Amino acid sequence: MRIFTSLRNMACIAAVTTLLVACGQRVEVPPAHVGKIMTKDGYQENLIPTSKFRLDQCWGYCDRLVIMDIADKAYAENLSIFIPDDQLNLGVTVQATLSINPKKTEELFKAISPKELTDQLSVIENQKIYQTYASQIIQKEVREYLSKYSISQIASSNEKINAELSTRLGDVIGARTPFNVRFVGITGLKYPEIITKAQEAAAERREAIQQEEAQAKVTEVKLTAQLQEARLQRAIEKEKAETEALAQKVLAESVDPRVIKLRELEIEKIKAEKWNGQLPVYNMGAQGHNPIMFNVPASKQ
Repeated sequence: MRIFTSLRNMACIAAVTTLLVACGQRVEVPPAHVGKIMTKDGYQENLIPTSKFRLDQCWGYCDRLVIMDIADKAYAENLSIFIPDDQLNLGVTVQATLSINPKKTEELFKAISPKELTDQLSVIENQKIYQTYASQIIQKEVREYLSKYSISQIASSNEKINAELSTRLGDVIGARTPFNVRFVGITGLKYPEIITKAQEAAAERREAIQQEEAQAKVTEVKLTAQLQEARLQRAIEKEKAETEALAQKVLAESVDPRVIKLRELEIEKIKAEKWNGQLPVYNMGAQGHNPIMFNVPASKQ
């Protein structure tokens, strides 16, 4: 009885396994991807959009889902470009945002080998498509275009050169690769160290000159202020002297000799009114020779 039960369980397990195999593996085409079914005879014709489904049942060789990443991707190329005019290398960063052209996806399934992820799933990576088609073209076009200019021209006309290069890259990438261009252009320049140091030295010299000019202007302002102050002081002193001289002149011109004589007479009158009429008296002693002074009435003026 036990043997019969074991055999029955094994039969059930085998039946379930067979049923699962017959139903096929569950697979998915995620967003921003397209897929194709790869059979033992190659790819099926139709592209599969974003969806979930099961592969066909299989017994010997099982089908495989191959998906392709067609999402917009941003790529950066860091280049060192030799500039013949300067005999120096210029560092350049080129940024490109690209998307797969839907009209060229069929060709890519045939041209790019997929990367196996599981027994039932493989992927064609966007990075591999970029490296195969676009990377080398971007590098070539950027080197060829920028090498025609000097570093000073690139620095002084950066916007114009970047606009022209963007147009050129957009046309070439669209025509010669399976990508559509969303954006492409130079996003960074790294100048040679010798030029950077020269620019820094020039900037330091300009700064020093500006500081000297500023200091000279400060000194000039101070000296001008001192000169103006000195001139003002001299003007004040001159004005005071002229005013004093004018006052003396007016005073001198206002004094009349008759007024002076009258004043003298007034003084003499005051003296006369205060005199008591007595003259000094001198006594001559026996042994002296002092003259005798007599009181003599003063004559009236």
